[in-house]
Amino acid sequence: MSQILGNRYEIIKLIGKGGMADVYLAMDTILNREVAIKILKDNLSSDPVALQRFSREALASTELSHPNIVDVYDVGDDGDKHYIVMEYVNGYTLKQLIKKRGAIPYKEAVWMIKQLSGALMEAHRKKMVHRDVKSQNVLIKNDGTIKLTDFGIALAQGALQITSKDSILGSVHYLAPEITKGQVATMQSDIYSLGIVFFELLTGDVPFKADSAVQVALQHLKGHIPSVRRFDPKIPQSVENILIKATAKSCENRYKNIALMIQDLNNCLKPEYVNCPKLELNRQLEKEVSNIHTNNEYKLPDKKKMKATKKNAFSLIFIFLIAIISLLAVFVILILSGVIGSNGNRMVEVPDVKGYTIIEASDILDQYNISIDTSDLTWELTDDLAEGVIISTNPAPETKVEINTKISATVSSGKYSVLDDYAGDSMEEVKKLLEDLGFLVKVNKVESSMKAGLVVSTDPEAGYKYDPSNPGTLTINYSPFKEITLPLELKGADVDKVCDYFDDMNIKYKLVKKDLSYFAEVDVDDIDPNCVVYTTPSLGITYEQTDSFMVEIYYYEED
Repeated sequence: MSQILGNRYEIIKLIGKGGMADVYLAMDTILNREVAIKILKDNLSSDPVALQRFSREALASTELSHPNIVDVYDVGDDGDKHYIVMEYVNGYTLKQLIKKRGAIPYKEAVWMIKQLSGALMEAHRKKMVHRDVKSQNVLIKNDGTIKLTDFGIALAQGALQITSKDSILGSVHYLAPEITKGQVATMQSDIYSLGIVFFELLTGDVPFKADSAVQVALQHLKGHIPSVRRFDPKIPQSVENILIKATAKSCENRYKNIALMIQDLNNCLKPEYVNCPKLELNRQLEKEVSNIHTNNEYKLPDKKKMKATKKNAFSLIFIFLIAIISLLAVFVILILSGVIGSNGNRMVEVPDVKGYTIIEASDILDQYNISIDTSDLTWELTDDLAEGVIISTNPAPETKVEINTKISATVSSGKYSVLDDYAGDSMEEVKKLLEDLGFLVKVNKVESSMKAGLVVSTDPEAGYKYDPSNPGTLTINYSPFKEITLPLELKGADVDKVCDYFDDMNIKYKLVKKDLSYFAEVDVDDIDPNCVVYTTPSLGITYEQTDSFMVEIYYYEED
């Protein structure tokens, strides 16, 4: 493949592969900036369907402008190479983040979904359905900004397309039930897919897996999305309710539009919302969606089946009478034992179950006809108690309560870790250390008398107690490094002189020799050997000279 496209974009390296196109890091030689270029695979360049999808992605992306959507700069073709030039996001995908960290703390997950919801709202405002919302199509910049990308099947026909190899237009693990049934994808289909991404963030995995794409699609249609609160009881009910509504099988039960979902996301962590009742969907509507086959033909009843039904009816009546007599007997026993009757006010003292596990405490409380309300557990980190051990109860021990009372409990979620004081340490070393501990680390320059590149403080501060299994987000405030602006006039200058200049300025650098082999002989004569073609970072851009960073100088060497 030619290393220069459209006489402008110079390919540097491959950074991503897809079923339809590959993505390369490239240099825009006119604007002197790094870009990402998506190039349609060679074997699809003559495929009219693939070309149509590729052109639709280009059209869809160029019409959108939002902080959480990857910008598209240019679209073109060079011979049989069809390409889209996009903003280069120096980061990683949401799928990669989840694989590295596992389940994301719910507050951070809500923050991420808010950003994605904003991106979808912009697309939906332009009457555009994404159709392929999934964690692989979400990019995360190094500053934590979320970017939705890959509108490759936006505006495509909504009907489900399954080939003989079980491939599906869109990702089956995020596929809305109505698409499985062959219906047209809508904005509500995007909301369902976003709900699956939300589930993946909260639990660390997608809800349904199977050996084939068809089996996964059927699970979306007929299965039940597992409760995220069973996975992590610390997740507020208000957060799970958003997930329940977003992933409802019936569009009647699902959010009607993304704006309503955003409204709930904005409210779900407020104190007055977190303990709301669990959302109950219209089960009949959900059941109707799960019915794949329908038969409207009316059939006359079978006479043999009618006789058998009558015989079974008599058996059922006999069983029913026996059940009534048994219930009456139980009722009499409960009255005699005092469990019921006496106006229901028989009192017992709550025993002290602090230090016991929930199971152990339940066994003790059973002896007093009291139980723990497992739907009202509060989880807290502690200094010395293992996960699952009870810290306290409400009502407190020795409080008198009626029998059959359910008490709430505060339970240890494990021993917390304490954040060390990193002030004065190398920012780059501390950043790596904290990332290895599981933190999502952000960096922030602050004015300081400290030596450049040293940690001034952290947010949260030293001494902060955190959950080692879900540390969350942390900001490192550091004394800024020396800022350097590479002069524009370095382009075309002799490499040796540029190296001397960098040595005098104490700028770290490395030379990168470029290959002349793909140029025609005629064009080689027009190239100035041993002269600077471009640098990374780009000329004219101000950057920080960190301890480990080096400027890359690209040039052609004379044969």
